[in-house]
Amino acid sequence: MNVLKKDQAQMMLQIIVTVLLFRFVLFEPLIDGLGLLKLHYFLFLISIALIIYGGILLYKIVLQEEFPGKNIQQNIEKAYYKYLGINAIAIAISFFVASAIDKTYYFGFFLGLAAVLYLYITQWRKILVFDNIVYSLIISSPFFLLVVMDLMPSLQVTDETINAEKQQLLNISLQICTLMWLLYFIKTIVIDLEFMELDIKYKRKSLATIHGREIGAKRTTFLSVIPLLLILSFCFIHLNLSLLIGYIGVLVVLPYLFYLVKLWNGKTTNDFNKIKNILNTIIWLTIFSIVVLFFNLK
Repeated sequence: MNVLKKDQAQMMLQIIVTVLLFRFVLFEPLIDGLGLLKLHYFLFLISIALIIYGGILLYKIVLQEEFPGKNIQQNIEKAYYKYLGINAIAIAISFFVASAIDKTYYFGFFLGLAAVLYLYITQWRKILVFDNIVYSLIISSPFFLLVVMDLMPSLQVTDETINAEKQQLLNISLQICTLMWLLYFIKTIVIDLEFMELDIKYKRKSLATIHGREIGAKRTTFLSVIPLLLILSFCFIHLNLSLLIGYIGVLVVLPYLFYLVKLWNGKTTNDFNKIKNILNTIIWLTIFSIVVLFFNLK
């Protein structure tokens, strides 16, 4: 469980670093008239953090109900009220932020995120594959939300040249977000392979427990080709971004090929732990490509 907590903490750190780099390294220096003022941006972060914290609290409540003998959450009734209060504050903040950019209906995205978290924790986390998809979407949702609320409103300008530049940045940002979602999705499957024995012990179903590690490793390798194809197509489409393409080629594609080889031959818990760490490194290198993109576009 300590390993899982460390991995979750790393993913939270990746979310924080990514949204900070998007805003202060990529968007703010290159684009005028962003949707969110600094105050609203930080309120956006607070709202997202509260929703995720509420999800963690709900998860503890559900685990306590599933395992009454364990001391996970002492007062379930009090915790439920706390969960509802946290989500109410988060939604109220998101409504204020959405109103500030004259897109009041945007608060529905936050409401949807809270609802998806609730459904995932109480029901969907037991559905094969679907739980992997939803979990990775939850992790990557702050990236998409930031692009929608901060960058998209700035596209409403009359100057066609500026609009074209912003449109390019929007397209690239969405491609990065999509790649991050795919990497997180594959990472959840690798984690299932790593903890297959634990899942069997607690009678939890996953693709790994049904088909075994050998088949799972081969299947996940084929699935992992999809992000690689996305990366290569990105490089082909944006040939003018020579600095970024060089960075991606050396620090993303080459480690990714190494990851594919290790995954294909993965058999033991230790093997998949190493594979997961390689994938984590690739995710970090993908995140820092935002910095390289800034220098290339500047």
